[in-house]
Amino acid sequence: MGKRLNKVEYLKIKKNILKKLYSNQAFSKGHLLFERLQSGIPSHLQGFVKDVLDDLVKEELVVLYGKTKFGDAYQLNIGKLKEIEELIL
Repeated sequence: MGKRLNKVEYLKIKKNILKKLYSNQAFSKGHLLFERLQSGIPSHLQGFVKDVLDDLVKEELVVLYGKTKFGDAYQLNIGKLKEIEELIL
């Protein structure tokens, strides 16, 4: 049995992913690889990044840019930019 993710940690990971994409201007042309999004998260929470990222894709805040030869790449949904800015600022 693995550790469950509590709400505070979930929101912290979610905010960290959105901030990282926003600061790297991953909107329409830019994108970030999954490994880059995972890098700023504490090691004991890195296993949950994929789950949080999947939830962000379902909420349509983050879009799967596509598969590259280096792995999956993600970018922000430019149509929901105001909502994203409210979450991170």
